[in-house]
Amino acid sequence: MNSQFTRAWRIPAALIGLSLVPFAATINRLVWILSGGAQVDPAMDRFGGDWAMLAVHIVLGTAFLVLSAVQLSPELRARNRSWHRSAGKIAMICGIAAVLSGVWLVIAFPPSELATPFMDAVRIIFGTALAGAVVLAYRAIRRRDILAHRAWLIRAFALAIAGTTQALVIGLWLAIFGELTPESATALITIGFLINILIAEWRIRSVSNHTFSFSPQRRTI
Repeated sequence: MNSQFTRAWRIPAALIGLSLVPFAATINRLVWILSGGAQVDPAMDRFGGDWAMLAVHIVLGTAFLVLSAVQLSPELRARNRSWHRSAGKIAMICGIAAVLSGVWLVIAFPPSELATPFMDAVRIIFGTALAGAVVLAYRAIRRRDILAHRAWLIRAFALAIAGTTQALVIGLWLAIFGELTPESATALITIGFLINILIAEWRIRSVSNHTFSFSPQRRTI
């Protein structure tokens, strides 16, 4: 029983572990907002005390990360297919809503100190790509194309946890150069997204000899 439980949760646990950095950062920010600390934080002045959309983005983004991680476990999926379908629909809604709220935060509020127009554009582009991957994952499973469904979900999850990679490359930059500029921050944010996309594509191709997104092979549930 314990071995079955361990096998079922090894993938979700590993993926949630990879998302600990953005997860911890977003939860910390939410607690900061709810405790009133954001009201005296100069870095939060750009929101003008309007925390509703930021809170929505944090909650829905976190829900998407957790549900997506669980969705990628073959054992949990096989054990309860009806739950898998229901959780998948909830994850899709959370992912798209998190992207929309994130885009709103970019365009509706003044930029942060290190933000540049190019950084904002990068965030909008990759956020839109995440939402697109979620929609394509849903369309693929509607066609019962499980390979494509899994591939698009991997891509969406990789974009969602890009914050972990961005934190690593920014930390490396700070260790070497000691400070960030708007230009370097923009470059590092972009690099973090690109690294995760490359890792996702490598993972997709390592699991199967087929290119999931264009594979003619379809399987039924």
